[in-house]
Amino acid sequence: MATNSVAVSQIIEATDRSNRWGWIETFVLIQNLSMALLFLPGAQEFRIYIRAIPYVSSLGLAFLYYNKGRISRLPPGGELVLLAQLLLVISLFHPNTHFPAGIAQCIFQFSIIAPIFWVAGEITDQGHLRQILWLFFLTGAANAVVGLLQVYYPETFMPPSFSKLALSMNPNAVSSLTYIGAAGEKIIRPPGLTDLPGGAAIGAIVAGLLGIIFGAQPKQSAGRRIFCFSMAAVGISVLYLTQVRSLLIMLVIAVMAMCLLLVRQGRLLQSGLMASIGITLLVGSFTWATAIGGKSVSERFTSLINAPVESFQQNRGNFIKYTLDELLYEYPLGAGVGRWGMMNLYFGRDDPTQPEPIWVEIQMTGWLLDGGVLMWLFYGGAVIVALAYAYRLSIARTDYTLAYLAGIILCLNFFVFGISLSGPAFNNQLGIQFWFLTAALYGASRHALNSTRQENSKLWYQHGSSS
Repeated sequence: MATNSVAVSQIIEATDRSNRWGWIETFVLIQNLSMALLFLPGAQEFRIYIRAIPYVSSLGLAFLYYNKGRISRLPPGGELVLLAQLLLVISLFHPNTHFPAGIAQCIFQFSIIAPIFWVAGEITDQGHLRQILWLFFLTGAANAVVGLLQVYYPETFMPPSFSKLALSMNPNAVSSLTYIGAAGEKIIRPPGLTDLPGGAAIGAIVAGLLGIIFGAQPKQSAGRRIFCFSMAAVGISVLYLTQVRSLLIMLVIAVMAMCLLLVRQGRLLQSGLMASIGITLLVGSFTWATAIGGKSVSERFTSLINAPVESFQQNRGNFIKYTLDELLYEYPLGAGVGRWGMMNLYFGRDDPTQPEPIWVEIQMTGWLLDGGVLMWLFYGGAVIVALAYAYRLSIARTDYTLAYLAGIILCLNFFVFGISLSGPAFNNQLGIQFWFLTAALYGASRHALNSTRQENSKLWYQHGSSS
């Protein structure tokens, strides 16, 4: 136990001493804050370009490091995800491929997996990895805080205009995501630093999860602990106010998973503190959110508590059933590339000569349409390999510091995996986050292994000299 506490405190001290800043930190900020540009007056005219910034930056950095000859070894799952990318390119020759949208989809998917090529080489040590995780926490907290302010002061903090594309497709898009609060006022599900109602939910879950984990760390100042728990409370409250039930479920599962990993690592006191704080914040934030959102919030989440399995079956479970019972037999080898998603929307909606688009609600449907059963095996297998790698590191007792950080990344990545059952998570920025964190963990583990080897070589040399 004492060894574990010392290990965690060493991470904190390493981060405090670190003043490094480079492309990898800039990349995290771009991924999590670039959509805030849509708050600028007139920015909606350039929405497609602003929305493309995270993906263009991902592609750009991969090519930058390639030109400099600094491409890293692929992290676990990297080979399989490259096979998935190759299958996607081959599927362009499917007779029902929407070719312009298909080409765009191939480039788009490459931008999502691009961090596997360069991120691992940029992680210099475990303190550096923890600094990156803190950036995720702080940007998520900023998103959640803005989301909360949008509920209290909508006239001041709401984006000047919501997505014109969404409104052109459905003029009632905003009103359908509006509910009546406790005081009788209309509440738009907070968009946070985006222009989409409910967009604050992703930042809120990151703030909630990392706030609980970081706040429960031993040997840190009271001020930092209070800050972490406060941001976690804001994040969870905003999550309730966005009414995204699937993310709340994933938050609960992720906190439980981290508690179990800490028990496995022998950190019983820290696990108990995290569990008690997590329960307190979930209950307290629910009380806070219902005081603002009234019955609209309370009824939505109490129905989930009363019948969670039935609720899932009636919602996302139907899409899984539809995919397995119907689409699998209709498209076992795929339906052609560019038939679904934003690439079809941007590059295929005005061409009546191309095949009809197919609506996709969950990731497994998208994978099936893009490459059939093989895509399930390649991309799904890559995700499982990456999660298994993080799990193995998180239970290893040879390096408690690395195990702790691996546990955090495992929870964040498992959250993305879980969200893929309720939406195409690997067809948006969450996919970039997944492969970014996988590569970052791989880089930190390689550094730790090299450091251990150097230390062992040094001890062997000293022992041999003395002999």
